[in-house]
Amino acid sequence: MRLRPLSAFLVPVLLAGCTVGPDYQRPEMAVSDQWMEPVSADPVDPRWWDRFNDPVLTALVERAFADSPGLAEASARLAEARAQREAAQGGRLPQGGTSASVTENRLSENGQLPVGSIPGFDPTFPLFDTGFDASWEIDLWGKTSREVESAAAREQAAMWAERDARIVLAAEIARAYVDCRQAQAQLAILRQEADAAANVARLTGLLADAGEANRIDASRAASSSQAAQIALRNIEAEVAGAEYRLAVLAGATPEAIVPELQATSAPVPEAPDIIASGIRSDLLTRRPDIRRAERELAAATAGIGVATADLYPRFSLIGSLGQQAQQTGDLFDSASTRYSVGPSVSWPIFSLGTIRAQVRAADARAQAAAARYEAAIIQALADSEGAANRFAAASASARAAQLALEREQEAYRLVRMREERGEDSRLVLEQARLSLTRAERQALQARAGRSAAAIAFYKALGGGWQ
Repeated sequence: MRLRPLSAFLVPVLLAGCTVGPDYQRPEMAVSDQWMEPVSADPVDPRWWDRFNDPVLTALVERAFADSPGLAEASARLAEARAQREAAQGGRLPQGGTSASVTENRLSENGQLPVGSIPGFDPTFPLFDTGFDASWEIDLWGKTSREVESAAAREQAAMWAERDARIVLAAEIARAYVDCRQAQAQLAILRQEADAAANVARLTGLLADAGEANRIDASRAASSSQAAQIALRNIEAEVAGAEYRLAVLAGATPEAIVPELQATSAPVPEAPDIIASGIRSDLLTRRPDIRRAERELAAATAGIGVATADLYPRFSLIGSLGQQAQQTGDLFDSASTRYSVGPSVSWPIFSLGTIRAQVRAADARAQAAAARYEAAIIQALADSEGAANRFAAASASARAAQLALEREQEAYRLVRMREERGEDSRLVLEQARLSLTRAERQALQARAGRSAAAIAFYKALGGGWQ
C-alpha cells in the first residue's frame, strides 16, 4: 500500500521520457574522387618514411614514436578523455555512499522546545549515526545520454588528435633529418668551394702583382674567398642546429643522438619517383585533423541536448537507511533504525531565460564546430593538391640541377686535361673547380628540396598513423 503513491508517480514519468536536442548526423560534403594534379591513385603507404630507404631515418622515427614527450602528452589527453567518458557513463547508475558521525549535542533550554521543563531530560547528549544514502536521477529528457554521447565524441576527438600528432612528428623528424644531411653534405662542398676560392684569390693576386691581371679582378676574387669562409662558418652552425633539433624531436638528450649522426656519413635521403596518393575523397577518412574536427562537431551537437534538458523538470528517487542512537550499545538495535525513501522533483522555472541563453550558446558552438569541420576539409584538399604540385615542381628542378651538375663535371674534366697538357693555367682549373662546387651545392639543394616536398606531400595525404 505504501508503494502505490510512488508507483503512481513513476509510471507516467517513465512513459513520457524522451531525448531532447538534435540527433547528430555527419554533414555530407561532395568531394571528387579525381585529383586535379597528375598523381598516382595507388593506396597511400602507411609507413612512408621507409620509402626513403634510409635506416637511420627509420630508426629515428621509431624512436620518436616511443619516446617523444609530445606524443606522451597527446596520449595522456586521450586517457583523460577516456576517463571522462567513463565518468559520464557512471551518471546513468544510481549514486550511493555511506556515512558515519559522532556528535555531542546540547539543546537550548530557552528555545522552541521547553526541554528545561521536562523532568529528567538532559539537554546535553551524544548522538551516533551511521547509514547509507542513495539517489537516482531518472534520465527523463536524455541529459545523461547526451552527456555520454558528448564525452564519447570528445574521447574519439582526442584519439584522432593523438594520431595527428604522430603524423606531424614523423614529418618533422624526416624534414629535420633531410636538413641535417643536407647541412653535412653542404659543409663538405663548401670546404672544397672555400679552398678553390682561396686558390683563385691567391693566383689572381699573384698575377695582379706581376701586372698580368688588374686589381679589380684580384679584389673581387679576394671578396669571393672571404664570402666562402663566412658561408662555411654559417653552415657549421646549421649542422649543429639540425642535429640538436633531431634530438629534441626524437625525445632524447643531444648526447644520445648527435654523436651517432656525426659518426654516420649518409647522403640526403632520396624521395621515391612516384608517391601513391590514393583516392582523393579518402582524405576525409584518412586525415586525422578532419576526423578530429568531425568528432568535435558531434560533441558540440550533443551539448545542445545537454543544455536543452535543463529547461525541463528533473526527477529523482532518493533514499536513506541507517541507525541512530545516543549510546553505542543501542546503535544496532532495531528500534534505532531510520529510513526515508521517495521521489524528488526540481525545476528551475525562474531561470529559464538563462537556460535558453545557454541553449543558444550551445547551438552557436555547434555551428562554429561545423564551420571548422568544413574548413578542415577545404584546407586538406588544398594542402594535398598544393603539395602534389610542389613535389612535381621540385622533381623538375632536381632534374635540371642534376643536368647542370653533369655539364659542370664534364667541363671540369676537360679543363683538367688541358691543364695537365699545359694548355690552360692553374687559375683556369681552380675557376672551373669553383664553378663545379657551386653546381654541386645547387644540385644538393635541389635534391633536398625534392625530398622536403615529398615529406610535405606524405604529411598532406595523412598517412603514418595506422
